[in-house]
Amino acid sequence: MSRLAIAAAAVALAAVACKEESAEFAGVGPWSVTKTKLADATGRCDPTDLPDGRKGMYCYLQPLLPVAKQGADVDLYFGGTEPTAPLVELQLKVKICRPEPTETWLRSHFGAPFEIQGTRLYFKNRYLYMAADLSGDQGHCLLRVFPLSEQAEFERVKAQATAPAPAPAKTTP
Repeated sequence: MSRLAIAAAAVALAAVACKEESAEFAGVGPWSVTKTKLADATGRCDPTDLPDGRKGMYCYLQPLLPVAKQGADVDLYFGGTEPTAPLVELQLKVKICRPEPTETWLRSHFGAPFEIQGTRLYFKNRYLYMAADLSGDQGHCLLRVFPLSEQAEFERVKAQATAPAPAPAKTTP
């Protein structure tokens, strides 16, 4: 091998060895499941009971966030009522949802979903779980983001989405 070829191979190997891992997102916009605390919330916050029985805070009227060039309402749920309470769920409600661009945006930010059930996509990375309902029901899509510590709630949401619809009530003439 010539010196030039050896040098080129060494440069290529160094570039591969030094390549950083692709960044994984821990949230959307300013909201991070690893850093956001109740004190960071804007808008209005009210006490709430979380699905697992914990007392928490529900914060709404946050500034809109762009998702695939579409406006998304932001709702935040915190696992406590003190200012240091952690974010336990970030909900993005895409008001006028176009499912295809939304899915493309999700894949570009969170990678390939680990599971797809019809119009529902499920993502996981080292920081979060996400359940994305892209059904466009009434023109809306719902993205629910949870820290890994909230796996039970993520699994509950996922199971609820796959549960069969209740049978219609029988009426007697």
